[in-house]
Amino acid sequence: MGKKPNNKMIKVVYFDEGSASDYIVIQNGGQIDWSKKENKEKLAKILTEIDVQAKGGFNLLSLAKAAISGSMQVGYDATSAKMAESTITNTLLTDYIEFANKDTCVKKFHNKYVYAPENSVSMYKMYSSYLNVVPKDQMPIDLGELNNAILGERGYYQMLVSNDDGSKQVLRFNINTFKNGYTLADLSKMNLSFFGVNVGTCVEDDLSMENEFKFESSNKKPPSAQEVVKGIHETDGNRLEIFDIVLAGVMHDQS
Repeated sequence: MGKKPNNKMIKVVYFDEGSASDYIVIQNGGQIDWSKKENKEKLAKILTEIDVQAKGGFNLLSLAKAAISGSMQVGYDATSAKMAESTITNTLLTDYIEFANKDTCVKKFHNKYVYAPENSVSMYKMYSSYLNVVPKDQMPIDLGELNNAILGERGYYQMLVSNDDGSKQVLRFNINTFKNGYTLADLSKMNLSFFGVNVGTCVEDDLSMENEFKFESSNKKPPSAQEVVKGIHETDGNRLEIFDIVLAGVMHDQS
């Protein structure tokens, strides 16, 4: 049996901390039990790292509680708060990678390039910022209003990934969880690894801007019983799996 590759994340491009935190809590069977030896050791390591960075001077236990609960406001300066949050985020990241690497339910895409579906909202999002270089008085429409109408409060954007066998899958990204200044447009230029969870399926045509905003007619004729039984009305052969991505970055094979 060949040796399994020992992949290490060396650059984080995207990390959905909320989803990762929920996943780790579930893997732990509920809220983290800090009475367990391994969790005590983990907490002690976090506090030690914060103490070393801050050179002491404040109540570490209170700081840790505040950082974990998200209530870092009173009694701590911004630098201390940032160090605590950064340390806990790094612990969350390493814990997620450790759990996810062992979990067959988490899909891993390694050494992949993604691209926006043709004529999609994702493609519009990627290029809309470049329209700002055109003076407003030369634009036939109000760009701000157009962006609001198309993008609105949208949180997730779809990208496509192609496999060696010619098949495709849809990767969805939370626009608010990119790291280190990266944006949706950067994804198509980078060779990355992705960790995601299957959340459903769609057909590729559904990803076009035209079809995303198209509402099905209420008087559309339903399939007959014969069509349902024979599978004439709809086939699953052209459906693409959709994965919500939790982590994306550059990985290095240490094997």
